[in-house]
Amino acid sequence: MRQTRREFLAAAGLCAGAIGSAGCRSFFRPSGARRKRVGERLNIGVIGVGGCGQVNWSAAYEAGENIAAMCDVDETALLTGREKVATACPGVRLYKDFRVMFDAEKGLDAVFISTPDHGHGMQAAWAMGHGCHVYVEPPLARTLHEVRFLQEKARACGVVTQLGDQGSAAPEFRRALEVLATGLIGKVSEVHVWTGRPVWPQGVNRPEGSDPVPAALDWDLWLGGAPVRPFKSKVYHRFNWRGWHDFGTGALGDAGCHLMNLPFRALGLEGPVSVEAEDSTERFSETYPKASKVRFGFAARGKQRPPVTLWWYDGNWKPSPELMPQVVATLGQVPAAGCLLVGEQGVWLAADDLGTRHYLALRGEGRATDFEKHEACKAVPETLPRVRGQQRDFLDAIRSGAAPFSGMAHAVPLTESVLVGCVAQRVRGRLEWNSRKGRFTKNAGANLLVTQELRDGWSYLG
Repeated sequence: MRQTRREFLAAAGLCAGAIGSAGCRSFFRPSGARRKRVGERLNIGVIGVGGCGQVNWSAAYEAGENIAAMCDVDETALLTGREKVATACPGVRLYKDFRVMFDAEKGLDAVFISTPDHGHGMQAAWAMGHGCHVYVEPPLARTLHEVRFLQEKARACGVVTQLGDQGSAAPEFRRALEVLATGLIGKVSEVHVWTGRPVWPQGVNRPEGSDPVPAALDWDLWLGGAPVRPFKSKVYHRFNWRGWHDFGTGALGDAGCHLMNLPFRALGLEGPVSVEAEDSTERFSETYPKASKVRFGFAARGKQRPPVTLWWYDGNWKPSPELMPQVVATLGQVPAAGCLLVGEQGVWLAADDLGTRHYLALRGEGRATDFEKHEACKAVPETLPRVRGQQRDFLDAIRSGAAPFSGMAHAVPLTESVLVGCVAQRVRGRLEWNSRKGRFTKNAGANLLVTQELRDGWSYLG
C-alpha cells in the first residue's frame, strides 16, 4: 500500500526532528558484530535507497534477507523503496537521518551505503560503531584520513567490510586474474588506465543564487558534514555532485576503483609513493577539471615485482594508439575505457569499465585475441571461487566469517591511491606520498586536503 507524504512525515518526521544542532549521540558497542546462523535472515539497513542503492539492497532482498530499515534524505526514494519490499518486508522502517536510524535500530546486522562520497566515511563509521557489517559503494571514503580511520574502526569493531567494485565478482575478471598470476606477460612496469567520464558537469564555478528546495528533499541532511551552501536545481542533487570537491571525487573517484582494480590485484600494488597531474584542462577552485592525465609511481614489491608507473586519463583523453598496435589491429581503435598492462612478454587489455572484456597479445603477435580463446590461457587451472555477485559475496562472508574479496586489505590501498590522485588534480607539481604516515612529504597545501573538517552537529563517532 502506498504511503502518502503526510503519512510519511507522521512516521519518520518525528525521528528527523529529534536531531538538534548538537547532533546525535549513541553508545559504541565494543562486543563486535552480531553473528547469524546459516538459514537465519540478516536484518539489513539501507542508506541511499535509489540508483546504485537499489541495485545493492535489491540483491539482499532477492537473497531472502530482511530489509529492516531504509534511510534517504529524499522522501520520494524512501516511499518507492518501501513499496518495492512491502510484500516480504512489511515492517521496514523509514528514516531521513542515518544517525536517527542507528539510534533507533538495535538489531541491524549489515548496512548498504550508496550515497554521495562525502557521506561514506561518517555513515560507515556509525554503522561499524553499532556492530554492523558494511558494504560501501566506491570510493570507500572521500578523504584520505577517513580511509585509514575506517580501516582501524573495522578492525576494532570486528566487522566485515566490502567495497562495491562490482567487477570483482565477474567470472571473466576472476579468470583474468588466474591467467595473469601465471606470469604469462612477464614483469609489468607500465600501466595505462582511462575513462570517458565525467558525464556530469565539472570544471565549472559555483552558480550564484539559490532555488527552492524540492518538498521531498531535506537539503540540510543531504549536505551532511559538508559546508553549508544554497540549493541549486540540477547542480548537486541527484547526480551532479560527483564533480564538486565538497561532495565527490571526480571521474577518478567514480571510475578509478573499478578501472584500477585489475592492476592492483594482478600486480599486488600498494599505496603510491608519488603522483603528479602531468596535464589537465583549466583548474577551478571548487570542481575537478574536465580532463586530466595523472602519473602515479608505485614502489617495487619484492624482487619479482618491479616499480610500476601508472598513467590515468579522464575526460575522454586516452593513451596513444602507438602503445597498443595489437589492440588497434583487433578493435580498430583504442576503446572508450580500459586498462592496459604492458609486460616484458606481452600486453593485456581490459576493454571496459568493470573488467569483463579482456584481450591478450604476446610478444611477436600482431593482433590481440580474446583471452578466453587464446591458446596460452586455456590450460590455466581455475583457482579463485566464483560468486553470485558482489553483494552476495558480502552476505556470504558475514555468515562464514571469511574475508570478502573486496575487504579492507584491498579497499584501503586502492581507495588511497585514487584519493592521492584526486589531490594531485588540485595541487600542482609532483607530490611525494608517505602511506605509512598518511601524509604528503613537505607539501602543506596537499596535506590540507588529507582531512575534512565537519560542520557542527556531525561526527564520525556514532
